[in-house]
Amino acid sequence: MGNNDIDAIFQQINNLKKPASHSKNAHVNNSNGALSEMLNGVSAEIQRILDENKLTQEDLCRITGMSQSNISKILNGKVAPRLDTLQKIAASTNTKLVVSFEKMGGDE
Repeated sequence: MGNNDIDAIFQQINNLKKPASHSKNAHVNNSNGALSEMLNGVSAEIQRILDENKLTQEDLCRITGMSQSNISKILNGKVAPRLDTLQKIAASTNTKLVVSFEKMGGDE
């Protein structure tokens, strides 16, 4: 195989169509971004509750009966807590769990 053949192959590779940004994979990436943003919001709210009540992760473990590992994962956005877990945290910290839907983007 000569240099011209190799150059032709690279030219063909460069001419291949790249996937459109509106492809299925782009939607999955946007969904993952939204999930990550939601988890960060949940984590921030739990941390705010802990700070307001001067509680540590260890305190939260003790009053909820949850493992420190699970609480840490929730606070670090590594896992999505189930609603019953969020309700347990709310009840244990004398707070009310509120779930809402808000319109995304657009003019407000």
